[in-house]
Amino acid sequence: MKTKLNGFLTLFIALLVQISFAQERMVTGTVMDVSNQPLPGVNVLVKGSNVGTQTDFEGKFSIKASSTATLIFNFVGLKTQEIVASSTTITVKMKDDAIELEGLVVTALGIKRKPNEITTATQLVKSAELNQAKATNAALGLVGKVSGLQINTINNGVNPQTRIQLRGFRSISNNNEALIVINGVISTAQAFTELNPEIIESVNVMKGANGSALYGKDGANGVIIVTTKRGTKNTEKFKITLNTTFTAEEASMFPILQNRFGQGYQGAQDFTENTNWGAELDGSLQPTGLEQTLLPYSFIKDNYKPFFTDGSTLLNSIAIATGDENSYLNFTLGNQKTDGIIPGDQFTKNNFYLSAGKKVGKWSFNGNATYTTSNQNTAGGVEGSIYGALVQVPVNVPVQLFSNPDNATHWTYWELSPYWKLKNERISNKGQTFEGVGELNYEFNKNISATYRASYRSTSFNRVEFFNGYKTEVVYWDSPFDYVSSYEVGNSNSRILYGDLLINFNYELTKDLTFKANVGNNVQNREFNSLSVKGEKLVIPGLYNITNITGNAIPSDSKSRDRSYSYFANVDLGYKDYLFLNLTARKDWWSVIKKPSFYPSAGVSFIPTLAFPNFGGKTLTHAKFSAGLVAVGNSSIDAYETNNLFESALSAGFPYSINSFVQEISIADPDLIPELTTTFEFNMNLEFFNRRITFDASYFRSQNSDQIIGISPSTASGVNSATINVGETISKGGELDLGVIPFKTEDFTWDFRIGYSTFRTDVTKVTKESNQIAVGQYLGTAGIAAIRGEQFPMLVGTGYQRDDNGNVVIDAATGDPLKATNVKLGKTTPDYILGITTNIRYKNLKLTGVFDYRTGHVFYAGVKDGLIQNGSDIVTAQNGRDPFIFPNSVIETSPGVFTQNTSVTTSGNQDYFTGIYREIDENFVLDATAFKCRELALSYSFSDKILKNLHIDGLSLGLNARNVFMILPKQNRNYTDPEFSFTTGNNVGLSTGGQAPPTRTYGFNINITF
Repeated sequence: MKTKLNGFLTLFIALLVQISFAQERMVTGTVMDVSNQPLPGVNVLVKGSNVGTQTDFEGKFSIKASSTATLIFNFVGLKTQEIVASSTTITVKMKDDAIELEGLVVTALGIKRKPNEITTATQLVKSAELNQAKATNAALGLVGKVSGLQINTINNGVNPQTRIQLRGFRSISNNNEALIVINGVISTAQAFTELNPEIIESVNVMKGANGSALYGKDGANGVIIVTTKRGTKNTEKFKITLNTTFTAEEASMFPILQNRFGQGYQGAQDFTENTNWGAELDGSLQPTGLEQTLLPYSFIKDNYKPFFTDGSTLLNSIAIATGDENSYLNFTLGNQKTDGIIPGDQFTKNNFYLSAGKKVGKWSFNGNATYTTSNQNTAGGVEGSIYGALVQVPVNVPVQLFSNPDNATHWTYWELSPYWKLKNERISNKGQTFEGVGELNYEFNKNISATYRASYRSTSFNRVEFFNGYKTEVVYWDSPFDYVSSYEVGNSNSRILYGDLLINFNYELTKDLTFKANVGNNVQNREFNSLSVKGEKLVIPGLYNITNITGNAIPSDSKSRDRSYSYFANVDLGYKDYLFLNLTARKDWWSVIKKPSFYPSAGVSFIPTLAFPNFGGKTLTHAKFSAGLVAVGNSSIDAYETNNLFESALSAGFPYSINSFVQEISIADPDLIPELTTTFEFNMNLEFFNRRITFDASYFRSQNSDQIIGISPSTASGVNSATINVGETISKGGELDLGVIPFKTEDFTWDFRIGYSTFRTDVTKVTKESNQIAVGQYLGTAGIAAIRGEQFPMLVGTGYQRDDNGNVVIDAATGDPLKATNVKLGKTTPDYILGITTNIRYKNLKLTGVFDYRTGHVFYAGVKDGLIQNGSDIVTAQNGRDPFIFPNSVIETSPGVFTQNTSVTTSGNQDYFTGIYREIDENFVLDATAFKCRELALSYSFSDKILKNLHIDGLSLGLNARNVFMILPKQNRNYTDPEFSFTTGNNVGLSTGGQAPPTRTYGFNINITF
């Protein structure tokens, strides 16, 4: 009995103790960072309840909690900690939580480093930020988010092309685009845009050449390192993620046109015309179009807007992932279907992605495979563009009344109907890409390991284009038009083999000194083939086969192959985790050139906040300074450019026959070498108040020598052009990034980042014989040139002849302004780019926005040129098309003597504008300044409590908009987006009338995880 009584007493006492411990009492404490500095603003929450508080300025807190309760400590950028409140006094030290500070930043050749070890400017964009507004490709998702990264949308169609460039220009005539690396393997911008953005884990933008020095001849323009997703570490079940996005697209702006004159020619109304050189609009009923339909002779705003339809894009993605500590698996399917704003234009893309890995003992394997198919079908582009035909519509013509796809019922005799073009002039591109990457690792011991990474990439593209042709049945003027039908088919394919072998070393030489090294070898093999044939005059309309032509078939056959191998070394020395030295070297042997190339680099970083106790006090949390010097190459040399080649003599005429060949009249120096870029870079990274404020600054200067330039040698040499190493440029600039978190509570967070970047390239040498050279293709007399002593790229063309005071000189006899040739019309790269990103979160609701501003540059507006030709531009209606005195003009009364013009007038009529006005390129060079709202996204994530009963792990809904609005200078009367260009090459700033108008998109998305 006594034993039982003792047992009951023990149980009772234990119960009393449990009850007493379960009672709430006041718990106090202090929260500090890794430097033992107090942390203000840390959220402290009792787990499983709504009870919470924040630390004060001295890092102190007090909260009611039982002895068995768990306290959760949370702060932006720091690792969340959970501590049982068993004591009434608690001291908490928060640790860094950023992936970068845990050594997971992927750099060149797949080498992972801690941010403190990196000696060049970098910026990491993670999947959530990349995909927040559901861009159709990853390049568009990066726009405006990284300082120093300039991504221009070259054109606007169902599959927009982009130009990706870091820190401006270095090369005059060769490649200036950033190097793309995907999963450790050198890739292409095309491959980057083909990727399903949902499979991308992160994009690490290494801005400086120091970050890409290990890529040797390919690394002059910085590198963008893309890492795709792997599996999960949840062994209990598969993780399934469904993502669906629908966006609607609309044309966002059309040129502002004159509203005074209508359809006609030389001041008279003419129902067959496609111009606005007719009589003044008076609202009367007038015959319009080839069927002479009576319509009001009145201005119609945006009269060709009804031609365009509302476009749409549907993106679907399903991902299945699983894994554990030693293995993973991820399989993702993606589909895109886009209907463009031009009726009938379509683009479809299918992505298949498989990633898997396994670790067994000292061996580990990682691999991924991507297969992409695409199909693009668009109208126009063979004999002209759809948009080019639409900008010729007279302002009084309602295009929707002429939608019959028959040229006989068109609104003009002088241009084919764009409705007819929709079915009779088309281009189709079908492609497929396969890329497989495998990586095998072996750990010899805890200090030495080996990695072999191999990749196989193949592409195949088929292109078909046709123009059905048309012959006018009725002759309104002169002789009937005969548009000859044509057909072209072409196939191209490529095969790229890539392999890296690395031996990796990781030692702690002493307690304070660490040593890491990577030595290895790289091998690349590239093969490209293309075959096309073109002919005219289809016998049977609608039968698109090369045997159906009656004209001569024109074949084109091209094959190339080049190989390279390299040896490289990377050494990282660290002292007490606050001083780091990085040294790299690479030597390339390339089949295209005779001599090997050597590229070294050196960089150092210093972290004073870790070197000196209490450095920066309570204000400066982290500081890093780094600098680097690097020499790296640019290898844009064609495979057989340095060889003596022969070409078909078919165009040479008698006595050569169709099977004859002659030596090329364009040659290259057989001793040609890659361009060399030598860069110095300095960087500063500061963090204040435990990352509530961050500030990053970078400066760089590059000496770019051995520029590869084509020159015109003496005609006595027998060649028209020769490519040699001769030019030199100097590039310099920098970036400033400010990040601020003004508000941070458990329920509400607001952060924003402002990025400023500036860069310029000056030409210091062209050739011994010339101080100027043309770059790429000109648009008439307007084009891009490299000029000694000037910034590059420089837009040149015809301009007004002016006196010393800048007044336009007038021809006293004709009244027309005099023109000057080869005038510098302005640089086409901005003085600076300002990017703004912001995120506002309230509980589970999040709003994000991306904006940017570019200024200080110009562009050539080809759309305006077309509008002037057709009398549609506002300037053609000024002064009522009467003679006028040219503003601020002078007349040369004697050699070198100019008098203000007060009486001599230009004609001001149709001949003036279609003549001398259009001959002066200066009239079409406009300020390219633009402020753009790139992205807006609103999303809501449902809480775990709501989803638990639905057996769903995650559910989010979102609204998004892209290219929401654009603010342009007044002189750009909505002609076009100043980013648009007719090429992805160095002809930046040349825009034509052949592109579709700018668009904006609105959409919604849903993401479900099981």
